[in-house]
Amino acid sequence: MASPDELVRVVAQPGGGLAVGRTRPGRGAWVCAGSPACVDAAERRKAFDRALRTTVHGHALDEVRTILAERGRLDS
Repeated sequence: MASPDELVRVVAQPGGGLAVGRTRPGRGAWVCAGSPACVDAAERRKAFDRALRTTVHGHALDEVRTILAERGRLDS
């Protein structure tokens, strides 16, 4: 649980990818902004698979981790 300012939305894309953005269309999952560790915890619990109702592959999660890490550096 966190305030909306501390969360980013991850959306499943056609072709198995993931995209980050609050206004992107489609089914989404919310994760902590700037925290790749939050993505790790969600991956261990299979939270993305459940929330997005699809199989999320490791390479797509790696891209999300990279985006969140970059956002964290920009915010600092």
